[in-house]
Amino acid sequence: MKIASAVLATLLLAGSAFADDAPSQPDYSRDGMQKVFAVDLYQPPKPQPFNWENMFFIDWTALGTRWHIRPMLAPLQGSFPVTTGLPIPNAFALTGTQLATTARTFRDERALSSERRKVEKIIRKHAHIVVSQ
Repeated sequence: MKIASAVLATLLLAGSAFADDAPSQPDYSRDGMQKVFAVDLYQPPKPQPFNWENMFFIDWTALGTRWHIRPMLAPLQGSFPVTTGLPIPNAFALTGTQLATTARTFRDERALSSERRKVEKIIRKHAHIVVSQ
């Protein structure tokens, strides 16, 4: 409660500290009245020709800064002469990297491979190889 009352007192004192001590008299002269009631005729800018290069830019001004972003987009399959009929390279196969898996997927794969080993052992046990000449 002490903090809240201190903040309230500070806000009240700050408001009175920034108050205008001597209010100025209103200006009723011709120039002053024209400043207040002058009509500013807005003329819209002339339309610019369409520019295809600016179609994929993200350009805006915020926080006193001009932001200009050019996202790098990959061409769609068949939209560029180089992409027609060529397979997309598999980065995992080229680098020899395995696909990332969760612990559950890894556990399921291990269970499946152990089951395959059991089945292969049973098949080898019951397999009869007949060699005829």
